[in-house]
Amino acid sequence: METGLFVTFFEPGEALERELPRVGPLVHLVARPRQLVAERSAVYQAHDANVAIDRWLEAELELQRALGEEPGGTKRSEMRVNARGGVFVRFAVFGDVRERDLVGELGPFAVVVVGRRTVEADGQVLATRGASDLAPWELTSTAGRDLAGIHKPDVAFRAQGGAFHPAIVPIPARGEPPADPARTQIVITPDPAPVAAPVAVPAVAASAAIEEPPALTPADIALIERMEREREEEQLRARMQEEERRRLGVDDAEDRAMTWAIRYREQAAGTEAASRAAAAQGGAGLALGTVLWRLRFALLGLLVIAMGAYGFLSLRNGAAVSLGGGAQAYESVGIAQRVSSARWDYVVNGVQRVQTAGTSRPNGTFYVVRIGVTNRGTEGAQLSPAQFTLVDANGTEYRAENVSSDAYYGPNNTSSQYVWPQSFAVGKTASITVLFDVSTALGRGNKLIVDDLPRTRFALD
Repeated sequence: METGLFVTFFEPGEALERELPRVGPLVHLVARPRQLVAERSAVYQAHDANVAIDRWLEAELELQRALGEEPGGTKRSEMRVNARGGVFVRFAVFGDVRERDLVGELGPFAVVVVGRRTVEADGQVLATRGASDLAPWELTSTAGRDLAGIHKPDVAFRAQGGAFHPAIVPIPARGEPPADPARTQIVITPDPAPVAAPVAVPAVAASAAIEEPPALTPADIALIERMEREREEEQLRARMQEEERRRLGVDDAEDRAMTWAIRYREQAAGTEAASRAAAAQGGAGLALGTVLWRLRFALLGLLVIAMGAYGFLSLRNGAAVSLGGGAQAYESVGIAQRVSSARWDYVVNGVQRVQTAGTSRPNGTFYVVRIGVTNRGTEGAQLSPAQFTLVDANGTEYRAENVSSDAYYGPNNTSSQYVWPQSFAVGKTASITVLFDVSTALGRGNKLIVDDLPRTRFALD
């Protein structure tokens, strides 16, 4: 029977057939900034998944990268956590016995998704964070009205009947005094190595504690050998890059000084040569710099005249003259910044470009904007994608896909991962995704316009 926590590493918008199988079971799972802490109890392979051996091995290798056992870091930015009986979550500070503002556990949830900017549980946003992957999580009102705004860097998980990592400070029982930090000792032991590295799974499969994977074919053996060679090459490249960074860190200041000195000598030599050439001409012509210096008073006079004309036109028209075609001034906000209107709170959590939305394919590419919204008005208030507009750097506007289109989840596209909420409870943050069908040549510098915020622009990239 499968027990413990299971993790699926994935990339948003990744095709279903390319998604890795889940790995586990794990205990004492903690998601830290750019690091995963967990203990492996066994190697489990689902019989009903019918997953090819290379996808299974890649999932195991991704787990090793997340745990720091393999160099290079994970190749997928998000992970999905689930367990039999549900998943319990705690936001905490790993290994801090003096932690303040302790947050109790939340759950159980059927599935918890840890993304780069949000932590979502069963479709509800529990926490968000800023543009940096090292920024702490900020809890939302969904986690609890008294918890909104609390910052915690780490997310701990446990399965039904399990326990959180020993380095997570326990919540005192009701009526029990807080633990004395001076007498509290948390022992953090290094994460044990997995029961079997991905390349050794077939040998370990003979153990009674591990479910036996399918028999390996010659093609599978060749694939395993190739992945082992690639792993060794990746380790070698990582060591070479580290050595190069160390060398550059030592020599960087000296190199900058030498570069500045060489550039200064070249400019000085060029200036001296130009002076000699001008003197050799015997006054036949003046250098451009000399001409501009002689005309400095005339240029200043022209500038004063232009400013006077501008002031005259402003007084005559009763307003300042617009030099930019009458464009209005807008407030520009970035990702993870919260903006409020009279009825809603908005915070853009991230953007991505995908080629498909379930079975729906765009004319160009889908530009997906993930937004957290909070209803501050009355019960029954609604939002629709038609209230959002995308503007590119050239001023071209794109209207969002309608909820009734095949891009969103519905009877015509039950495999789409983009579901528009049916209702927005007052005071609770909901996660929505707004889709735009844009050209594949769309560049950067895009902004989002919300009808409810006519003088605000969200900078998306």
